[in-house]
Amino acid sequence: MNVSELLKRYEAGQTNFSGINLSGANLDQADLIGADLTQTNLHDASLILAYLNRVNLSKANLTGSKLSGANLSQADLIGANLQDADLHGAILYGADLRGANLSLSNLLDANLIDADLRNVNLSGAILRGTCLRGANLRYERRLYDGANLRSADLRGADLRGANLLGADLSRADLSRANLSEANLRETNLTHAILNQATLRGTFLTDAILLEVNLSQADLSDAKLNRANLSESNLVDVKLVEANLSEAVLAKANLSRAILRRARLNRSDLSRAILRNVDLQEATLIEAYLGRADLRGANLKDANLAKAELSTANLMGADLTGATMPDGSIYHE
Repeated sequence: MNVSELLKRYEAGQTNFSGINLSGANLDQADLIGADLTQTNLHDASLILAYLNRVNLSKANLTGSKLSGANLSQADLIGANLQDADLHGAILYGADLRGANLSLSNLLDANLIDADLRNVNLSGAILRGTCLRGANLRYERRLYDGANLRSADLRGADLRGANLLGADLSRADLSRANLSEANLRETNLTHAILNQATLRGTFLTDAILLEVNLSQADLSDAKLNRANLSESNLVDVKLVEANLSEAVLAKANLSRAILRRARLNRSDLSRAILRNVDLQEATLIEAYLGRADLRGANLKDANLAKAELSTANLMGADLTGATMPDGSIYHE
């Protein structure tokens, strides 16, 4: 079936075109709203600015297709192959992309608000400026793996409130991305770049953040219980009132970080660099600070009860009003 015949039949009211071959077809600006294109071959097809709202493209072959500016809101793309597809500026609001392959695809400035992205492969995808507010990328035991976003380009992406539970974001670039209130529990962010990112109120419980770059990021009120941040770059990071209880921050660089009123109970800060850090009113009960560098740190009114400080470097640190490991209050 050629393009003209397809459009003519659609105009006449036919909507079922499942399994047809449209490889390399030019469907720019075509109106196919609500059409059934299940298992259709659209390899290298051009659908620029096409109207594909509520279209059924489940298990369709869209590898290398051009979908820039296309409207795919509420479309069914379950199991579709969109590898290396161009979705620059595409509208995928509320689309169902469960199990789809979007590896190496271009989603620059695309709209993925409320999209279902469970078990999606987004490895190596370009997601700069993409809006993923409320998107579902979570892992569900026995049902869906977490989304694969390894090495994805998410610079400046809007991920506010997105559900990324169990997702793989290792080596992803999330510079300046907004992840406020997002669910990143149990996510793998090893070697990820999050400098200048906004993570206010973000859930990062049990997350793996090994050797992550979080310099100048805002993690105020973030939940980082039991998160592993070993050897990470947290220079100039903002962690006001953040919860880091039982977190591992061994050898992490927290120079000039702001941790006012943060909770670091039973956290591991061994060999961490905490020069000029602001820990005023922070809680560090039973924290382990073996050989930590706290030179010039502000520890005013901090609670260090039962903390291991015996080998820490506290030269120039301000401990005024702090509760010391033995329970006494420090006075100058």
